[in-house]
This record gives sequence, structure tokens and C-alpha cells, in this order.
Amino acid sequence: MKRKRADRPGWRRVKRLGYQQKWVESLSFSGYTVRLTLDEVSEPAYMPVGDQLLCVGDRGYVYLQYFPHGQAYAVTKMMDELGNTVQWYIDICRGHGKDENGHIWYDDLYLDIVVLPTGEVYLLDQDELDEALKKGVITSEYHQFASETADLLLQNILSGKRDDFDFPNFFA
Repeated sequence: MKRKRADRPGWRRVKRLGYQQKWVESLSFSGYTVRLTLDEVSEPAYMPVGDQLLCVGDRGYVYLQYFPHGQAYAVTKMMDELGNTVQWYIDICRGHGKDENGHIWYDDLYLDIVVLPTGEVYLLDQDELDEALKKGVITSEYHQFASETADLLLQNILSGKRDDFDFPNFFA
């Protein structure tokens, strides 16, 4: 498992970052939310998804991160400088919370799901999950947990259920 932080310390390309976080209790969502603004970047960030290369980070991009209470995943909605959704990036994780210094964290279990606005859905990093098990970084229970969590999310997404990942903007 890799412990990650929502404020992304050490983000190489991002030179100046705006950060807001808050706890939200609403009918559609309960948990921590984070708004990151990429105010200054040294160069754009690209990510291969399917047969395309997506720009997922550039000056003016906004990331809305959601950490649903009691769920084993975190969602990042990436938007370009015009507010258009680029993708939803779903990290399968063992847990998430807030540490004693006020930082939102999540324990990443390697598997990721990408949902594009066109409806295309991709499961990423199965090889990383399998390698972590092989090297003893995670247990077979965590491997199974990550796989089952991703499978359930994929079933919901592919059946048209968007309320697992398409949350409102609570910072608007």
C-alpha cells in the first residue's frame, strides 16, 4: 500500500497550488472533499488512457477530490481550465482520513478506474497490484479486497450508476 496525501506534496510539475478542504454532509455525499487548483505548472501532464493521450494537468486545471465516508475508494474529478471534465480517476484504497496535522490521506491499493466523459471506462494498474502481492508489499487479503472493490465499482459504473463517483461541486 502507498499512503498518499490529497495536497500532493512533492508534485514535480506543479509550482503553485491552491488548496481547500472540508467535510461535507449532504444527501448525495458524506465525507472529506478537496479542491486543488493548478495555478502554475512547469509543463503539462499527460496520461495514456486507452488509445489516447489525455492532458490531465495544466495551468488553470482544477481537481475536485472526494473521499466518501465508509467507502474504499477516492475520486478525483479532473477539469480543464474551462471547467470541462477531462476524466474521473478513482483510486481503490484501504481507507482514508485526516491525520493529526490536518492532512487528508488515503492508503492506495494500486488499482484505479478511469471514467471519461464519453462513457469509456478503464481499469488501470492490475499489474501493479499483482506485483505488490508478489513482492509481499500487500497481503492476499488486500489483493482480493482491492479486486472485489474495483469489480463492484465497475459493475455499477457500467450499469449506468454514476452516484458512486459523479458528486456535486461543493466548492462552487
